[in-house]
Amino acid sequence: MAVVEMERLTKVYETAFGGTGVLALNDLTLSIEEGETFGLVGPNGSGKTTCLKLLLGLIFPSAGKARVFGRSVFDLKAKQRIGFLPEAPYFYDHLTGEALLDYYGTLFGMGRKQRRERLDELLTLVGMQERRSMALRFYSRGMLQRIGLAQALINDPALLILDEPTAGLDPIGSYQIRQLIVELKRRGKTILLCSHLLNEVEVLCDRVAVLHRGNLLACDKTSALMPEEQGGQVVASGLDRSHESALAGMGAVTWGEDGMMAVAAKTDEALQKAVAAVVQLGGKVREVLRRRMSLEDFFISAVRGDQRSGR
Repeated sequence: MAVVEMERLTKVYETAFGGTGVLALNDLTLSIEEGETFGLVGPNGSGKTTCLKLLLGLIFPSAGKARVFGRSVFDLKAKQRIGFLPEAPYFYDHLTGEALLDYYGTLFGMGRKQRRERLDELLTLVGMQERRSMALRFYSRGMLQRIGLAQALINDPALLILDEPTAGLDPIGSYQIRQLIVELKRRGKTILLCSHLLNEVEVLCDRVAVLHRGNLLACDKTSALMPEEQGGQVVASGLDRSHESALAGMGAVTWGEDGMMAVAAKTDEALQKAVAAVVQLGGKVREVLRRRMSLEDFFISAVRGDQRSGR
């Protein structure tokens, strides 16, 4: 079942004094299925933020329509099932984390007992129990992101929209947020993730849409966008440099510590021969890695191709 449906969605920002409007989103049609983690990527000015604002009902489309849970994005019943974490959330910094969540729970009409139970659950989920009584002005960037994610979950939404959830975080903070996203997917949430960190999108998302200048360049499963290329690498142990000449014909050989070595093969045939040679020489194959295009590679190729087309 499609949780989000966009049909020929278009947004033109009008300029003052009757000038030519700015086309931010052009004829976008796509859907997001229930339980899916969907990535939305594109360079600055590609239309990502406009797309999110249209889905949240914060702005009106110039043409086309969008539905969430089969309802108009302006329907309050649909909005009640959505959670949103903006890129740079601003909270009243005199409030504590606990008071902030209690405030949002009140906005959703939750009773005192229900709010208390939900607060305890969410603070535990995002690892903020020990900081619940601390004022937000003393929170680090990572702590603010985690409490922001908690506020996005206060209404137990079926659809969670995350705009750059790990922006500005250190590696540990980013890892913690990614683990939370994985856990939320496991719990059955449908997640729309907008991010500039393509390696993050590649790991977390089932499907990815690439936008550029308001146009949809591609939308597919990450595995389909990044097909395997020729060749790869064989990592093995149990051999020594006397075996190098027997392996050199399959690809470049490199040596590491503790007798570990790797053969970088440029073709599938050479990769297969390298695996067979390691076994024949008495070595142990530790890992076989196929060469594969990254999401970043695909993204750069798609955007450059669109720029060359002059669209």
